[in-house]
Amino acid sequence: MTRLALLAFLFCSIAAAPINAQVKDEDADLKKADVLIKTGKPDQALLVLEDIIVKDPTNVEAQEKKINVLLQKDMAKDALRDIDEYVTMYPTDPQFYYLRALINLQRQKYTRAIEDFDKAVSLKMPEVYMYKLYGNRGMANFYLQNYDEADKDFDTALSYDGMYAAAYHVKGMVKYDLNEYDSAVIDFQKALKIEDDNAITHFNIGMAYYRLNDNDNACYHFNRSCALGNRNACRLFMMQCAENIKVAQ
Repeated sequence: MTRLALLAFLFCSIAAAPINAQVKDEDADLKKADVLIKTGKPDQALLVLEDIIVKDPTNVEAQEKKINVLLQKDMAKDALRDIDEYVTMYPTDPQFYYLRALINLQRQKYTRAIEDFDKAVSLKMPEVYMYKLYGNRGMANFYLQNYDEADKDFDTALSYDGMYAAAYHVKGMVKYDLNEYDSAVIDFQKALKIEDDNAITHFNIGMAYYRLNDNDNACYHFNRSCALGNRNACRLFMMQCAENIKVAQ
């Protein structure tokens, strides 16, 4: 069987900022960058994002999108260099430690990521970002198999945003790795109540049901995941479910 699919926490949406003229302009530019990214024009998107960042280096959403584009272009070192410069220029600003932690999380430098997440907490990261900070720190702890710490981080993230589906999802992944499949199902179900169109969550809850020998529920979720575009789920559905359906008919 295929190992559980992993869910990235990076670049989740953030809470709305207070509305003013600059914020409206930046919001419009962020949407423009999104369109450019989706239409395969990352270099043009970078120019738009750089314009935002020049005016406001602490615009976390613009910085996250820039980091995402650079990582997609296999330019992790460039992303890290840029944020290192901001850390040097603004050593008491928590946002830049948070951003550097995201880069190190993506680079699989999990211990370094946790150190920077901790630094951002100590410097009083703005509350609007705290759910993402703890969610991402939980992911770093998950990869390090620090399961107790990961679970605590996800609970803290949920205390800031109870509708944070990704936190419930990875709590389920923690339980799955510990072979606690019943508990994993409960957390995956909570994630799906918030975000029912997530192919990875449907796949992973299907895997948990499969481990519990509940083939009916496993096949239902493999089928849902397949319909949402997960090819691994399609293969598993054909291998584990399609033949049984034929027999039943």
